[in-house]
Amino acid sequence: MSNSEFSYADIIDVIREVLDSDGEIKIQPHGTSMLPLIVQGRDSVVLRKPKKIKKHDIIFYRRDNGQFVLHRVMKKSSDGTFVLLGDSQTEFEYDIKEEQIIAYVCRIERKGKVLKITSLSYRFYVFLWTKMPIRRVLCFVGRKVAFLRKKV
Repeated sequence: MSNSEFSYADIIDVIREVLDSDGEIKIQPHGTSMLPLIVQGRDSVVLRKPKKIKKHDIIFYRRDNGQFVLHRVMKKSSDGTFVLLGDSQTEFEYDIKEEQIIAYVCRIERKGKVLKITSLSYRFYVFLWTKMPIRRVLCFVGRKVAFLRKKV
């Protein structure tokens, strides 16, 4: 780890303190699980403490193994746990407890522009992208295109 890198575990107490005081935290996510919406190195997300988690919210949570993750809420189960899914994934993650949830994404920042989660374009994206047949086809095509680009 270089001097400019850190682990969320190192600063989680500060993050919680800011969120508990009704503040916001901006982070630059790493990884590909929220593609095509959130791109590593290009986009930032602004987090707020959730009052109530709703279907299709993007949440920042901590897995039992300590890993911090951004994924979308697909369902709240009858036992009160959540079913989550990254936008570029096809396998659900089950049994995420409310106490594991740290924050939700209140807006996305891309190249100096703000994408509000209340905007019509964002809601349209969520409507289309959360339909599993569309997701499966587009994820499959995206993986094949990426594979072919590497070969060329």
